[in-house]
Amino acid sequence: MRKIAFAGMFAMVAAMAVADASTNKPPALAASKTRIKCTVCNGRGHLKVSPPDHGQYGGRIEHRSHWDVKLNPCPVCTRGRGWREAWDLTQPEPTEAVPCTKCGWSGIVQCRKCLASGIADCPKSECKDGWIVEKSSTYRRSSRKPPSVKPCPECKGIGKILCRACKGMRAELCNRCYGTGAKRR
Repeated sequence: MRKIAFAGMFAMVAAMAVADASTNKPPALAASKTRIKCTVCNGRGHLKVSPPDHGQYGGRIEHRSHWDVKLNPCPVCTRGRGWREAWDLTQPEPTEAVPCTKCGWSGIVQCRKCLASGIADCPKSECKDGWIVEKSSTYRRSSRKPPSVKPCPECKGIGKILCRACKGMRAELCNRCYGTGAKRR
């Protein structure tokens, strides 16, 4: 959270440095922030995740929903509120200034790592769809020792995390115009 605040503060300081000295007024950022509904929990703020069946339920009488894991709050949206803050990806109205060649008036550049979704796949190699399956070295079907299935500590059983490149904001401030959308002089 501090990195996002620092990046925003850095952008404003850089925009103030680019501002016209005669007006002493910093140019406004071309892009604006907006709230978007969390696509993982569908705006509820909490969700249930079901572990995959790798034989650990064999012979159990209880219903399989007994093994579901409830995640409250949702690990992707902002503290389980059902929404998260992101850059508004709509194109702002052009001004009379010359547009920035990198972002073209928007002041932001879409994230290439997550393809402007703000959500990426879990980076842990042993995580398969949010779950880690640990089979013992002596595991055999005849021994009736089921594997251990537990939620991934990184993604908490979802298989998705916030994009580390854009911090879930779907885009980053343009580093050529410092978020103003106009070409620097």
